[in-house]
Amino acid sequence: MGILRTFSKVLFSTAFILSLTLLIAIFFLSKITEYSTLKRITYPLIEKQLNITEEQKSAIFNYLQYRCANEKEININIGKNISISCEDIKKINENNITDYLAGKIFDAFYLEKYDCELQGCLEKQKFEYFLSFEFHEKISEFFKYLIIVTIAFGLLYFISIESMEGRALSFGIIFLLTSIPYFLIDYTKLLLPQSLKDSEAMSIIMVEFKTQASFLLYFLFAGVILLLIYFLLRIRKRGLLTKNNKRYVAGKRRNE
Repeated sequence: MGILRTFSKVLFSTAFILSLTLLIAIFFLSKITEYSTLKRITYPLIEKQLNITEEQKSAIFNYLQYRCANEKEININIGKNISISCEDIKKINENNITDYLAGKIFDAFYLEKYDCELQGCLEKQKFEYFLSFEFHEKISEFFKYLIIVTIAFGLLYFISIESMEGRALSFGIIFLLTSIPYFLIDYTKLLLPQSLKDSEAMSIIMVEFKTQASFLLYFLFAGVILLLIYFLLRIRKRGLLTKNNKRYVAGKRRNE
């Protein structure tokens, strides 16, 4: 029975830790690939890639205005088809034309429908798929199933531990360890080349990563609370043992 319980602990703890790790990774990826978040991350990169000078801004804006005199919509192909509404052109000026074009380019990639699944896109090297709404939907759907699996393994692991003390200690340690990546994000810049470390785009990316990973702090708080519960249970248990020992000694003396 003891061997079986030990085996179940090892099995369920491993399954729970792995599923929890995957769950956190998928949730983080889901948050990062949300429209607003991903746009904030990629916008500086797109803007830098466009590299439009002030003169070019004026020329592009004048060209779009010229086209819009006779058209309601302008289609531009840059490897992907970008549709520019002339109603939008009326609302902007040449100073924010770069912002507008960067947003349109992002939308073209993010909202595109891909003819391949995850594995197929990897094989075809369509890496832009991983910056798409389609990919975001897939991992968000997968997250829903994974959370059920993680809870199930968590419950099985919880049941396999005999005492409340052991449960509080085990889950407390797991949750504390789970929160560690949040504090390591800032140090990942040390692994990057100097040119990337100093770039504005990388600074924005790191800030977004830290912001989206803030949910890990909940695991930190949960871990601390569980460890406090563990210590309180230990203190209570020692108190009861001491009290029982005193009663035993007192009873023994009376019998003598």
